[in-house]
Amino acid sequence: MLDLFLDLIYCFIATWFFALVMQAPRKSLVFSALIADIGYLIYIICVNNNYELFGFFLGTLVISLLGEICARKIKMPATIFIFPAVVPIVPGIGLYETMLKFVQNDIDQAIYLGIRTIFNIGAMAIAIALVSLLLTKLHKKVEKK
Repeated sequence: MLDLFLDLIYCFIATWFFALVMQAPRKSLVFSALIADIGYLIYIICVNNNYELFGFFLGTLVISLLGEICARKIKMPATIFIFPAVVPIVPGIGLYETMLKFVQNDIDQAIYLGIRTIFNIGAMAIAIALVSLLLTKLHKKVEKK
């Protein structure tokens, strides 16, 4: 439990500083970091229950949805909230391990890890696109009424 709490603190701080480096507006920093913590918590819960791919999808889906909601409430682009918040769950270790296996000439394991990592990245991309598409369609229906 302490490890999870520390992970969430590290996630909050890392997102905060990543948003600062990306020159996000100051009033968006806390929201981005909180969104990242919520998405990361969902991701960790799924991974701990052996649903890694679903964790990437669901964590990113929640991050994207909360980012879109904050964007509308605070009147800023959604990417200001989503981009820094999604960074903690990007499968960087999968990319690293894939390259390491290639360098070690373990081609079978490299291909396995590479495909798994591509699926994880794809799940994240689908989640972001899905939320954006659904909210765009919903927004157009509301405007027509």
